[in-house]
Amino acid sequence: MGLFQGFGLGGFAERALIHENQLAVVPKEMPFAQAALLGCGVVTGAGAVLNTANVKPGESVVIFGAGGVGLNAVSGARLAGASRIVVIDIQPKRLDAARGFGATDVIDSTTCKPVEVVRDLLPGGADHVFDFVGLKVVAEEGLAMLAVGGALYLVGVAKPEVDISLNIFGAIGGQKRVVGVNFGSTNAKRDIPMYAQLYLQGRMNLDDLVSKRIALREVNDGYAALKDGTLNRVVVTSF
Repeated sequence: MGLFQGFGLGGFAERALIHENQLAVVPKEMPFAQAALLGCGVVTGAGAVLNTANVKPGESVVIFGAGGVGLNAVSGARLAGASRIVVIDIQPKRLDAARGFGATDVIDSTTCKPVEVVRDLLPGGADHVFDFVGLKVVAEEGLAMLAVGGALYLVGVAKPEVDISLNIFGAIGGQKRVVGVNFGSTNAKRDIPMYAQLYLQGRMNLDDLVSKRIALREVNDGYAALKDGTLNRVVVTSF
């Protein structure tokens, strides 16, 4: 079985040789752990909102999944000026974190029917729904929440073989869009320095994403720790 580097960057080593196209400059005053987050979870979550969806001030956003990537989508929605930021998850601690990041409303989907609750909160439906979970039922609930002309953005992947059902008549009548999001439509050389500046200005919360700091030799323990659904990100800070 072949072994490949994710994005040409992945690897657990003290040093790595990468192409210059993969390099982005961040300010020297940027803390290492927070800077480490910018390469994946931040650009994917915030980028889905700011780049792919191009959310406008006053629009409504629904986010399925309040993990490390979904929380960055909350940050992106705040930066975009979304009027309502509704976050749906199955873990109360993650929903509490979402509130801290700027969610205006949170929904525990184990205790209610999310589509009905969102329709109560947003009678006309949601302008943008982001699926960071990647399950069939979640994506189809997202479709059912959309306003006329709204869009569902597929970001998370639970299993590669997952598909969704879309009623053609309903899609036409509702002018619905389904958009796949790859890496938050990110231009790394532009976006990573931008997010770094937003953090240094106090406008983007990265501190609360760093749940645990470990040494490189503890990487297997770090992966095991991620099974605790309340952790956002485990960062290697000691080499």
